[in-house]
Amino acid sequence: MAVLWLPVAAARAEPADLDLLGTWYVVIHYTDSSTANPQAERWADLVWVLSMKGSRLEWQEYPLVVFSDTSGRFEAIPGNPRARTLRAWEPNSSQLAMIDRGPRINTRGAKTKTLKGSAQSGWASVNRMGGMTSASVMGYQESLAIEQPDSLPRFVRADSVGNAYKQSGGQNVYETTEVRDGGDTLIGRYERDGHRQGTFRARRTPPPRGLPKKEGTPNERLAEKLRASGGIGAMGLGQSSGGPREGFDEGDDF
Repeated sequence: MAVLWLPVAAARAEPADLDLLGTWYVVIHYTDSSTANPQAERWADLVWVLSMKGSRLEWQEYPLVVFSDTSGRFEAIPGNPRARTLRAWEPNSSQLAMIDRGPRINTRGAKTKTLKGSAQSGWASVNRMGGMTSASVMGYQESLAIEQPDSLPRFVRADSVGNAYKQSGGQNVYETTEVRDGGDTLIGRYERDGHRQGTFRARRTPPPRGLPKKEGTPNERLAEKLRASGGIGAMGLGQSSGGPREGFDEGDDF
């Protein structure tokens, strides 16, 4: 079985001249001291796509990764039927196989930013104050930077909300400490404002894929499944037991 995660201290950083362009599947394991359960292990995953647009670097982030096999990722708790499991989830063999074909993404919540700089000096987005120049208008801004992109990259995503007099926000920092597999795996520390502390691992993959296209509406697909199973009499065409999750139906071929 393929293994995605390895002990952090088991390898040295590889030589410089790392090429970051391409698609990266990122998993984060962390604890959050600002929560009611600060010792609980938590996880998050996302997809980065880094590409050149002329002389600038384009950084796309997709926070919704979709799996047909959702084993270990979510659980039902009171008030939240799709809560992330409180443990350091890692992809199993079937989930790794899907990632290695190109991770499935839902484009909802995706962010795109262009950065100036170079692979030698580093990359940074251009800050624009926008609505934060006025005391009466609230604004939002986000800045991105990649330091040491050709050796041990440090990725920083900072966000701020407020006006000209008062602002709040924070930053996510991914600090690479090891490069493995000929530059196809990045391992390092993750931190968010001193509250979230943990590790991240980024795996280079083929380009991301969108959600599978479907025939008909969700209710029509549900009705067809019930017909096939002989259960159409137990549920009307307009009823659903919850509908498709994460943008796919059980049994989808990923």
